[in-house]
Parts: sequence; structure tokens; C-alpha cells
Amino acid sequence: GGSVRIGGRELSELSPREAASTGGYLGHDPELWNDTVEENVLCGEAGDAMRFLALTALDGEVRAMEQGLQTVVGSGGVRLSGGQAQRLALARTLAHPRPVLVLDDPFSALDRRTEDEVFARLKACAQDRVVILISHRLANVTVSDNIYVLDGGALAGQGTHDALLRAGGVYARLWDAQQALENYAKEGAVL
Repeated sequence: GGSVRIGGRELSELSPREAASTGGYLGHDPELWNDTVEENVLCGEAGDAMRFLALTALDGEVRAMEQGLQTVVGSGGVRLSGGQAQRLALARTLAHPRPVLVLDDPFSALDRRTEDEVFARLKACAQDRVVILISHRLANVTVSDNIYVLDGGALAGQGTHDALLRAGGVYARLWDAQQALENYAKEGAVL
């Protein structure tokens, strides 16, 4: 049950073409073509691929590649690291804007510093969109307007980061565990 409205219209009333144009999806495993960096971002359309690569903090790495934007990434992006492939796929998603973005764990292959940088840029460029971020790492979901916590496929909590911490439960336990791991990693790196 329930209702989903886009631009004041019920989603079920939209034609398949209209519905498809309202949402962009980036899955956990990025799908990249055996083509250039530029084509993987622009998909044959005219535009400035570097603008979108900058939003994903990949522009400097692409400039450093021997062929820059014309570097062929290989089937599935095999010539890229996991983090580079995720950021390239995110750049493509951002290059073809939709009012609703569903991002399924788009930062899982990124180190924390890069994740923070990409997330800040994404937040700035997606202010006028609905972004549904699915994530196992909680570091950047803290600024979300609303967090839905799933446990075993069931809703286990809903609210802001602060409200969920105050309520205790699954979210608070996950947050504490992830913070402890980050602190341990920082301390271990110093030793």
C-alpha cells in the first residue's frame, strides 16, 4: 500500500517512458562498457565528461592516465580499480540527471577520505533531487533527512541520525561498532 508521487502525479499514472525518465539507478556493481572513460560517462551525448568526473573526485586520476578521457577502461572496467569503476559509474549517473536517484552502496570500494569527498560533492549537486542511498557504512548517512534501518528485511527504525542513536536499537549498535572499527584502524595506523 501507499503512494509515490513525482511532480504531483502518481507513479502508476506515468507511462513507462515517463517513469523511466524520473529515476536513475546505480547498482552495487558498476556496469561499464569496453569503451573510453568519456563514452562511459556521456553515453554518446555531447557534454563535458570532466565536469561529472570532478563531482566524483575522479578527474585528477583521469588526467593522469596516459590517454586521459580517451582511455579505454576494458569490459566491465577491468583496467580500473574498484573505487575508480564505482566513481566512473556514478559520474555517468550524474551526467544523465533524473529527479530521483537510487544509489546502491556506491562507495563500498572507496577509502574513507575519498568517500567523504565524493559524498560532499554529491550532496552539493543533488540538492534538488531525491537521493535514496542504500549503504552498509553509516559514516555519511548521518546528514540524511531520514534514515530507514532494515534488519532481516523488516523496518527496524526510522528517523534522523541523532534520533536513531537516542532510540538505541540496531542503528545505534551498528554505529557504535563502525565507530570502534574506525578508531581501531586510526590507532593501528599510528602504531
